[in-house]
Amino acid sequence: MMRIRKTVLAVCGAAVLAACGGGSGGSGKEPKAGGSDFKLTTSGPIEIGMLITDTRAETARNGVGTVSPYRDAAHAMFDKINAGGGINGRKIKVVDEAVDFSAPNHDTTFEGICQRFTKDNNVQAVVYDGIIYNESFNNCLTKAGVPTLYMGQTGSPVGDDKSLKDGPGVIAVNAVSATRRVESIMNKAIAAKYLRSGSRIGVVIEDCPYNERAYDKTLKPIADKGGIALVKAELKCAHGYADNGPNLAMIQSLALKFKSQNVDSVMFLTLYENGLIYYFAQGAHAQKWSPQYLLFHSQGGADNMKIFPAEQLTSMRGFGGFPGIDVTEPPAPPAAQAAVRDGCLADARTAGLAVQKTSDQITVFQACDAVRLLQQGLTKSGGLGGTEKLVAGIETIGTGFVSALTLNGATKFGPDRHDGMELTAVSTFDTGCKCFKYATSPEPIK
Repeated sequence: MMRIRKTVLAVCGAAVLAACGGGSGGSGKEPKAGGSDFKLTTSGPIEIGMLITDTRAETARNGVGTVSPYRDAAHAMFDKINAGGGINGRKIKVVDEAVDFSAPNHDTTFEGICQRFTKDNNVQAVVYDGIIYNESFNNCLTKAGVPTLYMGQTGSPVGDDKSLKDGPGVIAVNAVSATRRVESIMNKAIAAKYLRSGSRIGVVIEDCPYNERAYDKTLKPIADKGGIALVKAELKCAHGYADNGPNLAMIQSLALKFKSQNVDSVMFLTLYENGLIYYFAQGAHAQKWSPQYLLFHSQGGADNMKIFPAEQLTSMRGFGGFPGIDVTEPPAPPAAQAAVRDGCLADARTAGLAVQKTSDQITVFQACDAVRLLQQGLTKSGGLGGTEKLVAGIETIGTGFVSALTLNGATKFGPDRHDGMELTAVSTFDTGCKCFKYATSPEPIK
């Protein structure tokens, strides 16, 4: 098991670490909000908290893992803003924090970080790599009036629609909620006739409250309407590193269970789809069984495809909106998105970052998107942070933010939309080129 985990983490690397192994975090115990009300600053530096995930313990265990590369990439973008005079004449002051990927209890760890951001410092917003999703952290910052921009989460959801409603300061820069993720997978799979009346879907679900709500309120109604049966298999909602081992062991055993129950398709209502699909596919391969996989991201990257048994790839369908992850040879970006990407890469290289592999570029694009959206929101708010002012500024952006990462660069923000990804498309395995290609044009999730 350890050797397999090493392989999948090494292949995932910086590009999709947010969708590889790790604790997902539940609503859990709500930490304190830092002991004081939010203090809006109108002069002097704008303090921005930056939280990254320290995965060095993975290096000791498995030979892979570093301090999240998002830190250097985000700092390069902040340096560019400051070199240009800041925002409304105010420079950005970054307050760095790190969460230990291998912490036994993530809720406790996040509580301490929230205290330091909101009590020991006076951050006006937080930019977070999102590798560990934790609703306790969201709840804490919400109480403190501090918004959080998730720079990572390459397609992994950030709770469901209710989570985003209850956490009005949470901004998923280029990701989707669990609710919209399910809608994209199910509606596009039915439209493409990958699912028909009588289909049986094995659903691997972490029993976090937001996943259960997405299952009950979104997945089941769509399935019932289409005459599609659901076979549910629950994993524990992880609250720390120690919870992952039992979950991964269970994943490999689910193939036999689903096969015996005449399941024809498999989907994951979890935060870390990419890592889990690897373990499940190994179990299915051992059972000589190749179900249809309904994924947000098909395993389109050339490095990802190498670690999967060939027969497991051919029945994978993707319904996401990140070309760099969905397909093997991403289509050329529109001119506006190409210009954004060129600017992001130039800033990273000016700061001395090595940007060579596709995974390096995706890391830069994720960090660049988050910092650029923060800059745009602060500009619209007159340089004022906090949930009340900054989030209101972001909500006025609408479709005016061009992402470096999403399909066609399309995003959408508003009072009822804090998860920015706007377009998704169907991706499938092409037996001719032995690669993943888009089979449909980009369309809105709904």
